[in-house]
Amino acid sequence: MSDLPQHPLIDPSTFDLIVVGTGLPQSILAAAASAAGKTVLHLDPNPYYGGHFATLPLHDLTSFLNSASAPSLPSPPLASYDNQDYVSVDLQTRPLYSDVEISSYAPEVLQEHARKFNIDLAGPRVLFCADKCIDAVLKVGVNQYLEFKSIDASYLWDPNGKLVNVPGSRAAIFKDKSLSLTEKNQLMRFFKLVQQHLDPAEDSENSKISQEDLDTPFLEFLNKLRLPQKMKSIILYAISLANDDQNDHDVGKNRLLTKEGIARLALYHTSIGRFQNAQGALLYPIYGQGELSQAFCRRAAVKGCLYGKLSFSSRKVGKTFNVMFPLGEIKKLQWLKFWRLTGQFGTVSFTPMPDGNLNYDDLLDATFELFQKMYPNEELFLETTSAGVHQDDGEES
Repeated sequence: MSDLPQHPLIDPSTFDLIVVGTGLPQSILAAAASAAGKTVLHLDPNPYYGGHFATLPLHDLTSFLNSASAPSLPSPPLASYDNQDYVSVDLQTRPLYSDVEISSYAPEVLQEHARKFNIDLAGPRVLFCADKCIDAVLKVGVNQYLEFKSIDASYLWDPNGKLVNVPGSRAAIFKDKSLSLTEKNQLMRFFKLVQQHLDPAEDSENSKISQEDLDTPFLEFLNKLRLPQKMKSIILYAISLANDDQNDHDVGKNRLLTKEGIARLALYHTSIGRFQNAQGALLYPIYGQGELSQAFCRRAAVKGCLYGKLSFSSRKVGKTFNVMFPLGEIKKLQWLKFWRLTGQFGTVSFTPMPDGNLNYDDLLDATFELFQKMYPNEELFLETTSAGVHQDDGEES
């Protein structure tokens, strides 16, 4: 063992789970496994939390783009050891982008105001007050590490080049001066139809949307109701948060089905009024989406997870990391998918990367499913906490 590189020893030296990368899925897995009593080692090659889910200031964004396109340095030859208790893992980073060119129309202006804003690497996303992400935040207790801003108003850019306010409740519809009386009545009738369909106490089949309509594209259902274009745009893009042009038949599976649209409408209305200080249905972490990853990491650390930053960097440590495997015991490894792994392992799993959605629903579903596959006898986030989120006014609701 004398040939091993002289790095600080890690104590303990064996773990139930090793996670590489502090993106949101990895951080949730680390927090969940730690809460379930597993010993977890959580490593990240970056000096910041979040990976591709991080929130970075402008000057760090340039460094990130350049590093994500840089080829990996050649790996040193794998050392061979006589001790069979060790498995050698060769890790190599792969470029995220094949080529990066950074340009600016007004570099002086950007430099002057660079400290006034940050950039979410995973793209623009919002959180519904009643969605899966907020439920997970509250259930595991990471809300104490987060502060949110209520999105008090939503606007839609209409074909005439104007911003149109989005009424999200009956009261807002009546107060909206941009809607005609006919449009208000149409929108009210539509919301009433949805409410009757979702009402479990409503037994009449006549009040339910047919299964045939539920399985059709949402746009076709709205066309069937003869809603004007303005109303359809509000329902599809501002409330249901459809990601793609629903008039484009080439979007294929990204076309929103009626049953999905109805579920999103229900989520929107359930979110309104859930928290005392949140006027609308949407929330946003004050310091960016990257705060979510940090919060779950902090919770994991409280539960005993061991952290290592700037690990697996070719400048800091060798690309070969040796993990001791007690004989007869199979370890589960969790790696970010932009690493190339060679060797023999018990189980290697890959976490989901940022998708094109405006929410985290699909990503969280994949993460929760992965946890259950890894630990089928463990419950995800068994503990619960008080249902409140911190708002930027310093109060909890």
